[in-house]
Formats: sequence, C-alpha cells, structure tokens
Amino acid sequence: MRVLDGDSLEAAMDGEVVEIRLLGINAPERDECWDDEARAALAEAVTSGPVLIDGLGGRDRYGRVLAYLWNETGRLVNLDLVAEGHAVALTGDHPEAATFLAAEDVAYAARLGFWEPEACGAATGAIVEVEEISYDPPGRDAGIEYLRLRNDGAGPVDLGGWTIRDETSSHRFVFPAGTTVAPGGTVTLRSGCGDDGEGTFWWECGYDPVWSNDGDVVLLLDRHGNVVLRHRYS
Repeated sequence: MRVLDGDSLEAAMDGEVVEIRLLGINAPERDECWDDEARAALAEAVTSGPVLIDGLGGRDRYGRVLAYLWNETGRLVNLDLVAEGHAVALTGDHPEAATFLAAEDVAYAARLGFWEPEACGAATGAIVEVEEISYDPPGRDAGIEYLRLRNDGAGPVDLGGWTIRDETSSHRFVFPAGTTVAPGGTVTLRSGCGDDGEGTFWWECGYDPVWSNDGDVVLLLDRHGNVVLRHRYS
C-alpha cells in the first residue's frame, strides 16, 4: 500500500494494484497548506494493519476507484480525515454524505487541522464575509454566476495573493497584487469571460461554472493558505 496524498493511495484490490480515491472527501493538493499533514494522517490510518476497501463509488474520470476505507479498528478513514480537519467534505450522493458534512461543521467550529487560524502561518486577523453568492442564476450560469465578498473589519484588507476556492481540486482563483478592499467595501468574482475592473474579477473563462447548484463551500485562503473564510451552502 502506497499513500499518494491526503485522499488517495495505491492498494491491492481483487488481485490487482489500483489507485484508490477516498469517496466523499477532498484533502489539500500538493504544495497547498496542510498537504503534508493530511498525507501523514492518511498514512498513519492505513499502515498499522489491513484495511477494508468498499469500492461502492465506481470509478472517477481518471479511472481511480472511489471507495470508503475502513481500518483494522473499524474506523471509517474518510470520515476521520474530515473530523480531524485534514479534508473537506464533498457535496454528493453517497450514503455517508450527510455524516461527512456534519463532521466538517464540528471540525471547523473546533478549529481542528487546517481550520486552525494559524495552521500554515501567522493569521492576518482580517474579517471577510460572503455578502452574496449567485450560484444558480436563471439561464446559463457562465458570465452570470458570481460571488461578492465584504470586508467587515476596521481596516483595509490587502487580498493580493489570497485564494478563493471551492470544494473541488480544480477551481482556484488568486487575487492579483494590489487588490485592496476598504472597510465595508466589497469585491466581486464572476465565473466566465470578461474584463476586470471596478472591484470585479473574472475567472475560469472557457470552462464550466464554478459553484455547484447542489451545494458547495467557499473558502478564502490568505497568502500562507490559512482559512480566513468558510461559507457552505446547500
């Protein structure tokens, strides 16, 4: 068994070595904040003894087996990684989806793992909230879907180098240098193609809309990768 990152590994299944993608969760990507810790947590969970692989999720588009992983003590590894703050729960249709989402809520409230304000560096102390998110506008989402953030702090916030992401591994937007939001001010991020200006930025031009209509999470990460904002909707 070989751990690849915080949510995937290679293991023997039905007589062949396959890549397993843990169903229902998403750990930080390589070179992101908490990647090493998530990988170590998965390795610790599976190297102490045999594991049970329940490949009920079929395979993803990369051919990886989507599975629950049970360790020798009967613990559901996928759930433990979320509960300990090593991974986010994915919105989706699988038997433990609601349990995973509830575990994420608890981990976030307790500031465990990468939810700790200084998980990957000194915290900024910024207070940024989601003022509005239009994740399912009428018609075609691209070009209409948007996220608006508001600075609720007493001083300006320099968002240069900060990242907006969703619960997937693919959607990331990094604010350009010099993006400063005054107290009470807002910045808007639109999905699709357009010209930046007047506090509005565009991302994922030519790709699918970012925010899932079935539920998703907005994460704002500072330059170190610390989570400054978590906003989940369903």
